Amino acid sequence: MKFANVRELKNKTSEILRYAEKEEIVVTSKGKPRAIIKGISEEDFEDYLLENNPKFLATLEKAREEYLKLGGLGIDDYLKKRKSKHG
Repeated sequence: MKFANVRELKNKTSEILRYAEKEEIVVTSKGKPRAIIKGISEEDFEDYLLENNPKFLATLEKAREEYLKLGGLGIDDYLKKRKSKHG
């Protein structure tokens, strides 16, 4: 893991971003860690946006609740049921 202070980040932004594609970089200010820069692919970025979208998460939760309400099994119940059949 590489470290870069705020001044380096300001003066060498492009270089640091290229390096971040290979390894995480801890950005420090006054000797204390403040942020981590990590490279991300377009596909991972799309996943990140979905995983952190409140509307999308609410839609998933609503669908899960409806599934359980209509007789679907939650993961814990499924695993218990499967274990009892094969155990």
